[in-house]
Amino acid sequence: MKGIYLGILSIFLLASVEVVAQKGGKVVPQKIIINVRGISKFHNLKELQDMSKGQLIPLYKERVKILYNVFPYIGVTPQPGVSFADLGIPASKENVSALDQEIVNRSQFIDNNEKFLDAILPYSDTKNIIDAILFYEEVLKMVSNSTQK
Repeated sequence: MKGIYLGILSIFLLASVEVVAQKGGKVVPQKIIINVRGISKFHNLKELQDMSKGQLIPLYKERVKILYNVFPYIGVTPQPGVSFADLGIPASKENVSALDQEIVNRSQFIDNNEKFLDAILPYSDTKNIIDAILFYEEVLKMVSNSTQK
């Protein structure tokens, strides 16, 4: 269980954007980080069927959290660690502020979604949770492959 929490924490930290520093009135470009390497193992159907619902729920929640952290940036770039400057986006106060606000909004959304999932997932069919985990893992593999090109 500690491993799952450490994995989720490391994913969150890796998926977060670096803090903007103000030096001499210039805005230092933030990094947009896309990272799905926080998943230590992708599973197959048999492995998931051998798990209890109590083991499946944290896997499900972890994958949902990663997807919510990655999806907003796929249209911008599939590469990890890309800055505004790398993309030709001006690192203006407005753009930096918009990204900062997006990070806050996404974090609040993820926290609220996790509370919702905590309430409803125990009532979900185990088969549905397994199917969703397999689907999410396939999507994450595709995103991971696109970042390696």
